[in-house]
Amino acid sequence: MTFRILTGLGLGLLAASAVQAKEQYFSYKDWNVEIQSFDTGEDFRINCSMWTGGDGLPTVGFATSNSDALPPDFFPGVQLTERAVRGHATVLQNDQKVNFVFDDGDSAQATVQAYFDEDGFAVAQTYFPIEDAQRVLQAMQRNGQIDIVGPSGLIYTASLSGFTASYRKVAEGCGFPVTGVID
Repeated sequence: MTFRILTGLGLGLLAASAVQAKEQYFSYKDWNVEIQSFDTGEDFRINCSMWTGGDGLPTVGFATSNSDALPPDFFPGVQLTERAVRGHATVLQNDQKVNFVFDDGDSAQATVQAYFDEDGFAVAQTYFPIEDAQRVLQAMQRNGQIDIVGPSGLIYTASLSGFTASYRKVAEGCGFPVTGVID
């Protein structure tokens, strides 16, 4: 009887550990990378994200998964994410247009989607048309910073120092080639 109970506990612990996530964090100059891997019980999933900013400022980056359509067919969409403290609005509002302006003069326009998260905090995120995703990543790779400009002026200046190393790490973690962004 004792053997069966211990065996049952052992199997339960094995099953519990199978769904636990393994998290890895990396920093490359001004950019951060998080890679989470876990077994869903049906498949092995890896979620990868990279970003700069935060600590009360907006963030710029993207998240993807090994279950998503990935490069070289589809490229992750870069987003600016702004979060407000409870009871306050974000600077950016729904359906506004913002421009990502790069050092070399290249720019790309994104649309804002504003909403309240599950905890009641205001959030605003930008979205590029899918056909601009690769071009924006290429511009980020070849430049030193982005000025993100909204209807009221400069929203945020993001450093691109460490972007290339971060993109390489995300590509390695989620299993896609860097070609098309880093050549």
